[in-house]
Amino acid sequence: MFNNKGVARILESLFAVGIIFMALAISITFPTFSSFSSQTSLSRIGSQALIQLDSDGTLGANIDERNWIAIGQALDVIIPTGISFNLTVYDTNYYQINDQLIQNSNLFGNELVSVRYACASQNPNVRMYLIQLQLAKVQ
Repeated sequence: MFNNKGVARILESLFAVGIIFMALAISITFPTFSSFSSQTSLSRIGSQALIQLDSDGTLGANIDERNWIAIGQALDVIIPTGISFNLTVYDTNYYQINDQLIQNSNLFGNELVSVRYACASQNPNVRMYLIQLQLAKVQ
């Protein structure tokens, strides 16, 4: 005599194995979203660095004095190692103000993130600046 329960169990196990292999095949073909989270973290690092520099008016004062070296040194301290940066300062007419490079190294890397920040000086003649900070993970 033929046992139908045994055949049903074998077919059920083969079906389960097929589903597992299909799930593995599908998960391998879809791209991961690690680059998005990495870009988000670089953007967050850049925003926090600019906010920290501007919290006591240091950033605006250094721009007013054209003290690009002090801004670069402060960013070197705030931004973690392994991340390169390049900062450009613009006036309200989008004219580049800084005549020196404000960077710690070249922006070589797979991912480049640009953060924009509006800054105002705190002297009696208030001036507005637009700051563009580019960040990249060093490879």
